[in-house]
Amino acid sequence: MDLVVRNGTLVIPGVGRVTADIGIAGRKIAALGSDLPAGARTYDARGLFVLPGIFDPHVHIGNELSFEHEAESETRAAILGGVTTIGIFLRSLEESYFDHLPGFRQAMDTRSYVDSIFHPQIFTEQQIAEIPRYAEQFGIRSFKFYMSGMPGIVNSVTDDVLLDGFRAVASLGPDAVACVHCETGALIERARGTLRARRPQGTLADWEDAHPADAEALAIQTAVYLARLAGVHLYVVHLSSRQGLDVVRSWRRAGANFTVETTTPYLGITSHDANGFLVKMVPPVRTPEHGAALWEGLAQGAINTVGTDNTSRRRATKQPEAGLHGARPGLPVLGTHLPALLHYGRERNVPLEVLVARASANPARVYGIYPRKGAIAVGSDADLVVVDLDRERVVRAQDLLGMSDFSPFEGKTLRGWPVATIKGGVIVARDGKIVAPAAGRYLPRSANCAPPQLEWFNRIA
Repeated sequence: MDLVVRNGTLVIPGVGRVTADIGIAGRKIAALGSDLPAGARTYDARGLFVLPGIFDPHVHIGNELSFEHEAESETRAAILGGVTTIGIFLRSLEESYFDHLPGFRQAMDTRSYVDSIFHPQIFTEQQIAEIPRYAEQFGIRSFKFYMSGMPGIVNSVTDDVLLDGFRAVASLGPDAVACVHCETGALIERARGTLRARRPQGTLADWEDAHPADAEALAIQTAVYLARLAGVHLYVVHLSSRQGLDVVRSWRRAGANFTVETTTPYLGITSHDANGFLVKMVPPVRTPEHGAALWEGLAQGAINTVGTDNTSRRRATKQPEAGLHGARPGLPVLGTHLPALLHYGRERNVPLEVLVARASANPARVYGIYPRKGAIAVGSDADLVVVDLDRERVVRAQDLLGMSDFSPFEGKTLRGWPVATIKGGVIVARDGKIVAPAAGRYLPRSANCAPPQLEWFNRIA
């Protein structure tokens, strides 16, 4: 063995808690058991919990600095926080992705600390027509559509284009995934205009009025209907509201199978947060009853996965001083993803096993890379995070090692932190420091990947 992790309490999705050693050879888990033979190196995890590396399926890279720069800086924050794999939403508003994919892949192969998959955002008929070739040439099996865009940032697509896109994704096979930002554009546009006229100045709490929960609920209703019409696997990204969750449950009772994600900002931050416009995002963080509903949905399985929607910014471009209408959306949350989940999950009495399933195994299943990722099993990638559930730290942006000079959790004390992250059999982060070079890889996915059994997944996840 190259590395043996001894004496830890393993949290294995689908199994539970097991006290055992993990033997690692090369980049793979080679053995599980008690008193394994000594390896070249040993990590003593006595008194600690060992989780499969966290898979954040919802990350944006390159929105502020270059893609290459953020491929390094933001994945450095990720690995320090226990995230070992990410799903990146790529953006090209008009051009073919063939103009960009080689460079994106090279950046993730040469500069990233974590492994990655790609979800191109689809805006044009040309991009829809090219979906089969993106799959064939780059191993891409998931694509994103915006039902409501963001002025000056991203465009929305109309329902007819959405349906065409769904059909193109469905043509790839049952494992292909259509990710959708579910907000009804006309309602958002009217709500933004009304808020601007009524409250030219305001607070973070007012921002929720610009993106009413009913606009999210209505869009989910439409997206599920169109997805069933097209026969595509729908993945609802960043669910933020109780009303949206009510629609999810209604469709599930009607027999619809689809996947739903929420994010740690919605689980840990409310519209009353003292950090004000530093935590402005789209959809917005909402009043506490929405967070309570999302936690209930996560615990019960109506919500299947949890990510971050990480969009790193600096204060100078976030511009919180520009107020309600001028501050830009987007939050750097990769480095606090797992600590926030552990801290607020404990407050809600959600079992650790459930948190690990939602943050690791389930997204790996949905995106066709389980059990390579999201598992602690012989043959799985040796991506592990060792956590101290009792360690408390005050969140400070400079400790997170990303490019941002603020965190939406800035100044908050979170309980439960990674103390070591093992990536591909190598201890890369330890005690708040990076101790090994970047060695992440882009992961092309094959059409032969087994699709998730959605009926099973929606029932018990």
